[in-house]
Amino acid sequence: MVLLLALFPCPVHAQTVFEVSGGYSLAHDPRDAVTLPAGWFAGAAIRLTSALSAVADISGQYATIPLFESDARVTAHGVLGGLRLSARLGRITEFGQVLAGVVRTSGSAFGSTTSGQSLGVQPGAGIDYPLAPTWSARAELDLRLIAAQADAQNGGHQYRFVAALVYANRRHGSP
Repeated sequence: MVLLLALFPCPVHAQTVFEVSGGYSLAHDPRDAVTLPAGWFAGAAIRLTSALSAVADISGQYATIPLFESDARVTAHGVLGGLRLSARLGRITEFGQVLAGVVRTSGSAFGSTTSGQSLGVQPGAGIDYPLAPTWSARAELDLRLIAAQADAQNGGHQYRFVAALVYANRRHGSP
């Protein structure tokens, strides 16, 4: 019932029309105990109601792992879209979102490269802290669930952390 009420527009002083964001991302695969510490993130959102937005998210994470006589290089890229539910609590805007799309992973070592593309579902939550009228700092934590590929036994999951700057185009008055 509360979720349905949150979807209806309500008067606000400044309503976000759209936002773009970009920054750093890190992914961790607990099954293989691999952290991909070098990464980037870019996103966009369009406000549908005062609490609901349509979201697009692309990111890449990378790691180089030293081995016996060479290095292994591991990468993960995601292109996902979905819905975000947000609420403002004081100065901070909190949000939860569920995205789905394509996750491409690859690894190379000893002159051989393996890659795959899978369906990914990514629930997550985060906060935006205002820095200026149109700029915010974002911290976000996601769980990326990756479906099994046709030639693999099972899928996997990754944890992803994002630290980003957000630019929000706002309009004043009631929606």
